[in-house]
Amino acid sequence: MHQAKILKQQGMKNTRIAELLGIDRRTVYNYLNNTVFQDETASAGRPRGSRKLAPFFALIEQSLERDIFVSGDIVFQKMALLGYTGKTTILYDYLKKRREELTAYAVMRFETIAGEQAQVDWAECGFVWENGVRRKRYCFVMKLGYSRRTYMEFTTSMKQPILFACMKRAFAYFGGIPQEILFDNMKTAFLYDHQQCRWVAHPRMLAFAAHYGFTPKRCRVRRPQTKGKVEREIRYLRSSFFPSLRLDGIDITATATDKLNEHVREWLCRVDRKVIREFGESRLERFERDYRALRTIPVHDFDHRIIEPLKVSMDGKITFHTNRYSVDASFRGKMLEGKYDPDTGIMTLCFEGKEIKTVLLFPQGVKGERIEPQDKQSLYEAWRTDRERYEKRMKRRIEKKKRRARLENGIVHPCVYDKLFGIPSSQPREVEA
Repeated sequence: MHQAKILKQQGMKNTRIAELLGIDRRTVYNYLNNTVFQDETASAGRPRGSRKLAPFFALIEQSLERDIFVSGDIVFQKMALLGYTGKTTILYDYLKKRREELTAYAVMRFETIAGEQAQVDWAECGFVWENGVRRKRYCFVMKLGYSRRTYMEFTTSMKQPILFACMKRAFAYFGGIPQEILFDNMKTAFLYDHQQCRWVAHPRMLAFAAHYGFTPKRCRVRRPQTKGKVEREIRYLRSSFFPSLRLDGIDITATATDKLNEHVREWLCRVDRKVIREFGESRLERFERDYRALRTIPVHDFDHRIIEPLKVSMDGKITFHTNRYSVDASFRGKMLEGKYDPDTGIMTLCFEGKEIKTVLLFPQGVKGERIEPQDKQSLYEAWRTDRERYEKRMKRRIEKKKRRARLENGIVHPCVYDKLFGIPSSQPREVEA
């Protein structure tokens, strides 16, 4: 019946709740009438000076939402600028009481409807050596709220394109998209608007969510309980998955990320078949209902690549992350648009909106150089053409200097005098050098 509470708080009527849950309307009515709903922001009793503080409750809550230990002086200064006439003592007492309520508040565990919500988070998973470089390793986790089915993937970055790529693979893994996705306070998903004093979704995240048709939501600051399902999954990852690998003699730091992803997929298959004690069903059995409520995945994928402007040098190369790559000699000195996918390590080069080449990138900092044979041949032909033009230009310049020297020394070809005096010359005459 926790689902009935959630739907009632969303403004639904008892009849509609009964239809969604498949129960009688009287059952919903009787249960809700016997349950006391208390808003987490409501306080027991009326605080002292509430009449003066009432117009500023929203500002105070926003300040506590951003930082639960925010200075009372800072909040008082903001309120004074907006016309607050009360004393600091009233404000300090209220802030103290709200801090105690927020820190001592016990979050009630609730169940979501099938297909309604998924929770996303990152977990730090030590380090790994890749291409001679020690990198941090992370685990992307997406968990469906109703069935508890989970998708996990190990990466060496938490950049926004990596997040989008992992989410797309999670959608494909589940075969659909939930109605809403709850995120931690990651900057790749939400940003703090200082002008409006509130958190707003990242513009790229909004575009991504609009493309796939879900609502991005943010959990409250310092309140990991609001996404407790995915937090428990991360604890389970560390307490069960990694120890099982160590028992099998697998060195986690020496295992490549792709190989580790194969192990975690096998582990998730075993977990999905286990029966959840609370429900008497396995994750796969509950997922059948979850799957029917998920949204359909769009035909076209969202383009999560990063756009990078790149200039081609006169030797026919571009430089990206200290590495050099060859392009056709016809693009020397021109600006190209590079669409960089950090998930696959592939960059697509475009000129005036047309794709001209796809490049497999070296790891960052390797200082490598990749010269394609066809680019080398086009550069040689361009060099030979430039060389011929240069030689012709120099030859014409030398001839011009010679003619100028002969005129300055008074040495003129006889035909010039013939033209000057109008004497026709049928055949050229030989002149001594």
